[in-house]
Amino acid sequence: MKSYDLDRFVKLATLMSRPVEQDVLFDIALKECMLAGNCDGGTIYTIEDNKLYFRYLYTLSKGISMNYKNAADTFPPVPMRKVFVCAFAAMKKMRLNIKDVYVSEEFDFGGAKYYDDMNDYRTCSMLVVPIVVGNGEVMGVLQLINAKDKYGMWTPFTKDQEELVGAIASVIALYLENLKLKGQLQGVPKKSEDQEEKKEDKSKEVKGKEDKGEEDKTKGRKFNWFE
Repeated sequence: MKSYDLDRFVKLATLMSRPVEQDVLFDIALKECMLAGNCDGGTIYTIEDNKLYFRYLYTLSKGISMNYKNAADTFPPVPMRKVFVCAFAAMKKMRLNIKDVYVSEEFDFGGAKYYDDMNDYRTCSMLVVPIVVGNGEVMGVLQLINAKDKYGMWTPFTKDQEELVGAIASVIALYLENLKLKGQLQGVPKKSEDQEEKKEDKSKEVKGKEDKGEEDKTKGRKFNWFE
């Protein structure tokens, strides 16, 4: 397992004290968490309107890189319901270290399984860490998947990795809290009513085709797996 250099942590903390573009820092923060967790993938969410909105997502082995600007429709916001692992972590303000999402029966991992189906992937281990500011407010959630051992094989996240990612989450929290106090925290752009109507019309069109007997590889699972 690769060790995380303390100097990187210091540089990240220093960077987050400077006036750098918000999206750039979200991107860098997620990459640093993935490095600290020595894992294959990760997602960073922020909480808005009592939902979790994804900001950035990476899956290294698949060459996948997405953000809220180019894949918002692919990843709908996660409702704050305890059945969903990221929402549970945010609501309870606690870290969750899961060895295998396909074995665990604690949460609804339909989102992870849907992602696996779309990308011929297999999510195994998962580490979920809430981003909590000093007053106890939860600003977001970090979700890492598939820690790797020294041979590159998937393995559960260690306690040390959990602590490191938790430390980075604390730095991110300070940054977000500072932006919020200055009134500079930018939310994820929401769809207009016209866009929502077009999406609804498209959904009806797709539903009509499904009613005629057409099925996709997800075997009838709705596109928005949170509904």
